[in-house]
Amino acid sequence: MTKINTIGPKGDTFLVHADDYDVMFDAVDVTVSGVAGDILEDAATKVSSTSTSVIGILAEATDGTEGPVRVMTRGNPSSVDHQKLNYNDAVQADVQGWLEDMGIVVVNK
Repeated sequence: MTKINTIGPKGDTFLVHADDYDVMFDAVDVTVSGVAGDILEDAATKVSSTSTSVIGILAEATDGTEGPVRVMTRGNPSSVDHQKLNYNDAVQADVQGWLEDMGIVVVNK
């Protein structure tokens, strides 16, 4: 029997380890365009040097008009690959601390 792929990749290229895959993602109505691995300050803003917190990591590409998309908003615990995250000009140590507060551990620094 031929296997038919009806869904695209889950965008987990930045994910290193997780105990239960679906638990850590929420559907968020993101209004900024981005790709998997972009760290979001809020639903409309990617993390930057002026950020004071984060809501999570974008888990799939979006053009900002598609409605709710998957965002990694918590760990269980989960680890993500530092090399595949997009920090923009934000202070990486601050962002990693905020992610760790959410249970998301950054590895491969």
